[in-house]
Amino acid sequence: MATTRIECPNCHRLTIKGKFCIYCGYTLEQPAEQPKPIVEEAEAIAAPSTQEVPVEAVEQQVTSMPSPEEVAVEEKRLVDQMSTVYLWYFRLIDLFLEKEADPEVFQELFDEYRSRLRTLDERREAEIKKVEEKINSLTASLEKLKVKHEVGEIPDRQYITQKLEIEREIGKLRPKLMYLRNPFNIRLGDLPTFKAQLEERLAKVKTSGLELGMKPEVIQMFEQDVQQSLKVLEVLMEQHQKIKKELNKLELRYKIGELKQSEYLSLKQKLERQLELRGG
Repeated sequence: MATTRIECPNCHRLTIKGKFCIYCGYTLEQPAEQPKPIVEEAEAIAAPSTQEVPVEAVEQQVTSMPSPEEVAVEEKRLVDQMSTVYLWYFRLIDLFLEKEADPEVFQELFDEYRSRLRTLDERREAEIKKVEEKINSLTASLEKLKVKHEVGEIPDRQYITQKLEIEREIGKLRPKLMYLRNPFNIRLGDLPTFKAQLEERLAKVKTSGLELGMKPEVIQMFEQDVQQSLKVLEVLMEQHQKIKKELNKLELRYKIGELKQSEYLSLKQKLERQLELRGG
């Protein structure tokens, strides 16, 4: 038997015909007013209340989300530690290239910072894996819930409530992933400059390191670290490039005349705010 779908007047998406929209929870059907039965006054007083909480109230309660900083406290703390050590590590290399670091002291600090970064990065990778597994599990639960609703196993209200609860949990996990994927704690808008600085620093080490007294194994280890850093940056750069592409597309739509100036500026501001974020 085919499922009847109608357009929700609130979100304008095709939803299964019923009392509520499965996407936004909007009330689709107003129940017909029933004639009040003539009952004894005592029965009317004793009758339990069957009034349901409006689905809009349920949605508002379930979807109220804390800020990314509130849900990703531990992840942010870990990334803050990593980004600080990275800052020291790269600054140490710069000072050596500028002949401002004693070779013996440089070697000690080089080994210390690399060891700390390795330990912190192992924690970061473990946390990323844990968060990704949770998101995948919740996404699978969401798909299963959708199927159960479509076949009629669960009613609209139960589906909407459970769907919003799962989406809330996923929404709390995404900021954690956002922080963990950016161990350098830099804004998306600063990625190209940061990447260029890394590559320039590596080039200087490879051309001048030996001459300045840097051991060959140190040069090799630093190159490995930079290559690993560039690999981490690839994920962030993809997000940066997507936003830049959308900005270019938006500007072209405005020049063509598809968008009014007010629309263009509003959408542009939203995209530019994404470049201020510190994760992908």
